[in-house]
Amino acid sequence: MAKVKVYSIDKKEKVYIIDELFEVLSGLKTKQEIIDFLMDLLTPSEVLMVGRRIQIAKMLVAEESYEIIQKKLRVSHMTISKVEHWLKEDENKSKFISSKIRRIIKNKLSEKEKTKNRNGLNRYAHHRLLKNLLK
Repeated sequence: MAKVKVYSIDKKEKVYIIDELFEVLSGLKTKQEIIDFLMDLLTPSEVLMVGRRIQIAKMLVAEESYEIIQKKLRVSHMTISKVEHWLKEDENKSKFISSKIRRIIKNKLSEKEKTKNRNGLNRYAHHRLLKNLLK
């Protein structure tokens, strides 16, 4: 598909096109449906680009410096700046995104804890002592 210049499309048409996209996305029920849809619709590069912007947002919410974000994700200062501007342009959006990101991080950490505690050596205190001695 040829690249489209955003500014060459009529504003009403842009709104209609984007609304259709959001309508379809909001109708997807499971994570797997979303994955299948986006992986079929977007190129790997586009998926990575969106994913990186989410990573940048997560790191900005965690108050990481631009330098750390640039090194870790290999993105430009301008990209980080755009994501930061996007986060800060609306305080309600920023709070909403921040809370979503924090919830995702918390859920991932609790999943790691659950997995860690399933290990037989974590079940009982004296087993944990043995495990720590074996490290």
